[in-house]
Amino acid sequence: MKIGIIGTGNMGRALGVGWSRAGHDVAFGARDPARAAAAAAAASPAARTGSLDDAAAFGDVVLYTVRGIAPSQLLRDRGALAGKIVIDCNNSDADPARPGEFLPPPVPSYAEQLARDVPAARVVQAFSTVPHRVLELPPAQLAPRRISVFACSDHPDARRIAIELAGELGLAGIDCGELVRARLVDGVTDFIRYHIAVLGRGPFTTISLASAEPEPR
Repeated sequence: MKIGIIGTGNMGRALGVGWSRAGHDVAFGARDPARAAAAAAAASPAARTGSLDDAAAFGDVVLYTVRGIAPSQLLRDRGALAGKIVIDCNNSDADPARPGEFLPPPVPSYAEQLARDVPAARVVQAFSTVPHRVLELPPAQLAPRRISVFACSDHPDARRIAIELAGELGLAGIDCGELVRARLVDGVTDFIRYHIAVLGRGPFTTISLASAEPEPR
């Protein structure tokens, strides 16, 4: 699969490196060419680099990691995302008035705002509840823990692809239905980050949604 990574911060780098190592054709796009090159070097010799527009044009699937900035403000041609599956992994920013805590999630969610800005794209929110430190762990270490990745989209195929990509990283994708459910997932994200930042549980804290239904006898 051809995957474009828009932004090479912690999430873009961690997910792009993981998918590249899983065998996908990944292009890292950044404003700073050195950051894109560093991410590609950590991924695989086949990983590509370029501008944000290059990554948008390259991927059949595009990871959008730039928080609060719409493609129409960021890209020369937001039409490059038309028809593509665009994964939004963003969540709310730190609260400058309360160190260690975060601003309330926006309503509509960042993923819904993204879908409104590029209506021809198939937007899915996913990976927003998984810290980048967790994403950097090898799949063999993650798989037994069944860490959840919640996928929300108005396009079932986009949810399916996001869930498949999560599985390749050793994570357990969960179909959460329509994109509006991203607002519920944003609350889960803040719950996890509260445990990390305020209760001091550490950067590897995350969540697994598992059934307690007894096994049939």
